[in-house]
Amino acid sequence: MNGIKFIRFTLLSLFLSITAVFASGSSMGAKIKSIKTYSAAPAALLMESYRYMGALESFSVSAVTTNDDYFNDDMIVTYTHHVHIDLQRPGYLHVQTYGDLKAREYYLKEGAFTVYDADLNYFAQLRLPQNVDKALDILFEKYGMKTALANILYSDLYKRTAPVNKGYYFGLSEVDDVSCHHIGFESATQEFQVWIEKSKTPLIRKFMVIDRTEAYLPRSSTLIRWKLDPELGTAVFEFHAPSAAKKIDIELKSKSEE
Repeated sequence: MNGIKFIRFTLLSLFLSITAVFASGSSMGAKIKSIKTYSAAPAALLMESYRYMGALESFSVSAVTTNDDYFNDDMIVTYTHHVHIDLQRPGYLHVQTYGDLKAREYYLKEGAFTVYDADLNYFAQLRLPQNVDKALDILFEKYGMKTALANILYSDLYKRTAPVNKGYYFGLSEVDDVSCHHIGFESATQEFQVWIEKSKTPLIRKFMVIDRTEAYLPRSSTLIRWKLDPELGTAVFEFHAPSAAKKIDIELKSKSEE
């Protein structure tokens, strides 16, 4: 699969660099601008959502992600993955990702971390802090692991996110028959749109990132379905190596990935 550069957006570039307002120079953009508004309100909606999700003690989500890539310099191809997450604070996390390019699971139980690749039938293990937030920091920063769903995993993302003075409010839109605020932001390298549930439970129901650093403007889109009252036993977060699975070491992030 030569030429494939599968799109991955890091926590830092995706959520901490959104500092400008959406503006379009096209005629359609001018029309939208005349009936929509941009102000500080979208940023307030995003922070409210981060605070609410960060305060949840446990949840399960099922998500569908799609990512554009340029295949062999010939055409844009879209890859799809299905993600299921079980989280119980402060120290339990299980992530399953299956789709076109990978079949992988991640387990975190009180500092015992395992990553398992079902296609290659190998697994690797680490000792990490007994806290989801601190464990994720090490996995992202030290080992170069990445996920577009970091925005729903952290308990304190509202504190980590750089101040955003303005954003675009596009109006109300339905996602899975749920009324949502549709808002957007941009930076020099990315455009970010998010759909936040319009209710007392302001969950992120969908988000999309457009990468401006590539000429073909690849998109990453994620649709999220929530369960706020899951019955999670500790067995959900325990890894049991399949037959003939090979244990390997996890390598530190290389300088070229920093």
